[in-house]
Formats: sequence, structure tokens, C-alpha cells
Amino acid sequence: MEFINERLSYELNEEDSYVQIHAVAISAGCIKRPYGELCFSEEVLQKHAKDLIGKPLLLDHKNEVGSIVGVVSSSVYDTEKKAIVVKCTVIKAGNEKLIELLKLNPSPVTDVSIGAIIRTEEKEGKRWATEINFQELSLVLQGADPKAKRFSSCGCFETLSTAQWWDDPELREKAPRDYFLDPSSRRYPYKTWEGQVSCERLRAAMSLAGLQGHRQIYERARALYERHCKKEE
Repeated sequence: MEFINERLSYELNEEDSYVQIHAVAISAGCIKRPYGELCFSEEVLQKHAKDLIGKPLLLDHKNEVGSIVGVVSSSVYDTEKKAIVVKCTVIKAGNEKLIELLKLNPSPVTDVSIGAIIRTEEKEGKRWATEINFQELSLVLQGADPKAKRFSSCGCFETLSTAQWWDDPELREKAPRDYFLDPSSRRYPYKTWEGQVSCERLRAAMSLAGLQGHRQIYERARALYERHCKKEE
């Protein structure tokens, strides 16, 4: 399964029992993967745009019922942005902490990522998607990326590299287990590809662990942050 990240929109509409957030789910263009370039044409995205409707909105690609926080209620292809734009509905009951995090300015929850099974064909040395079977959409945390495109901009893909290795499933499997706060499940990465402690990732881990009630992970992340990052403040 491929996981493709985009930057979350800060637009949030609130009703009595739910909130709605807007995001670019996936854009036309190419990204670098360990096996080469993976590309999405406008035609293929237009063909599959509505397939995201009804898919679960998860936390951090954790495919469990308890991690469902909402649903993709609208999904259309935007010809100006050259991207699939989605509207997600998050029920307030049970998701109060998540919604408060989404409302923060700046919010620590900045990105979305699709989970999809993608059929491809090779053309001129690149892998072009011919069919997309969307599985879910996730709210994810990642380190600051100054080149990432906001919802209000063109939404073009940026080149992925080992700078954000935790967003690449293959690199995530190759990374040493001690790069993760939870080595057994390879969750909560907190080191750079070069093995250095990342204060950005520790802050992200504390936010997500607190949100999901993973107390041991939170305490470990906080201890590491106190040891390595306090001097940055």
C-alpha cells in the first residue's frame, strides 16, 4: 500500500455536533519513491475522485475501528488545483481533544495522507498510476517542511527524501528499530535518517501519544525532549 502525504487546510467549519475540515488529498504530478518516480495524471485522479467518498478518516494510518475519527463526506477533482479536494466530517463526541488540536494556531496536526493500493504501468522510466483503490485518509504528524504546498496553493507534489523518511513505508521498514519510540510496531519515529534525535519529531510524538492516550510513549518522548531539546527553547 502507498501512503502519499499532503498539507492540511486550516479551514475548519464548526456545527453543533461535528466539524468539517478541508484538504488536498492527492495532486497530479510525480513524487520520488525508493523504486523511482511515482506519477499521477489528471485523468486518473478525475476518474477516481469520488471513490474517496465514504472512506474512513483515521489517525496515523492506524487501521482500527478505535482510530476512526470521521469520514470523507465529499471528494471532487479541482481543475484549478489539479488535485482531489476532500471535505471530512469529524464528530465532536469522543474527539474533543483532536478538535481542540485542529483549532490551535498553529496546529500540530498539519498533514493528511492517503492510504491506497495503486496499479501502475511504466512509461519512460516512471511508474504511472492507472488505477487507484483508496483505502482510507489519515490525519498525520510530520516535521516542518518549508517546501510543502498549502491547501490554498497549487498542491503540487514535492520531492520526498530521507528528510521525511517516516512517511515512506519502505524506508520505515528499513530504519533501525531504535529510531522509534515504539520499536515493536515501528511507530513514533523520533530520529533523523542519520540517527540524530529530532526535537520536531519528539514534539509530534508527544502530541499524538497524548491524543491517543499512549502514556508510556508520551513519558519517554518527554524525557528525551527534556534531555536533548530544552536548550533549543
